[in-house]
Amino acid sequence: MTEAEQIELARKLFEEGWSGGTPESPLPYLTDDAVMRDILGHPEAMVGHAAIVNFFAPVAPVLKVMPEEYFINEQGLSLTWMAYIEITNDLHGAENAGRWLCGEGMSRLEFRGEKVSLEIDYWKGPQGMCDDWREHLESRKQMTRAERGATPGT
Repeated sequence: MTEAEQIELARKLFEEGWSGGTPESPLPYLTDDAVMRDILGHPEAMVGHAAIVNFFAPVAPVLKVMPEEYFINEQGLSLTWMAYIEITNDLHGAENAGRWLCGEGMSRLEFRGEKVSLEIDYWKGPQGMCDDWREHLESRKQMTRAERGATPGT
């Protein structure tokens, strides 16, 4: 795959897969035996579609994970992203229902053929809240790299 094809596949995995609204949304972008690790939420490796779907199912309907920047090397690519989780219950107070928990993270991807075979996610979890994930993401796009670096995912 070319670098441009790797970036496009990574973009689709995050914007259409992890942000797609169903636990199965990322599967078209992953090899059947894909390995995934979520360092914070699931430190043991998940292997294969069924394990990934089972892990992802509880948050799939309320999750958006939007890429910000890509870094390529000979093994694959890494990308930074902002995750948004819609608050749909009173876990964070009824006054926050409809708002979005937000937090930044980074993933390392490796490819086999035209799919992702390895994804390792690094993040601390939600770091703040916003009212509108699209507006929040657009405001981050207006920042310089240094300004985004100084902003703690809120």
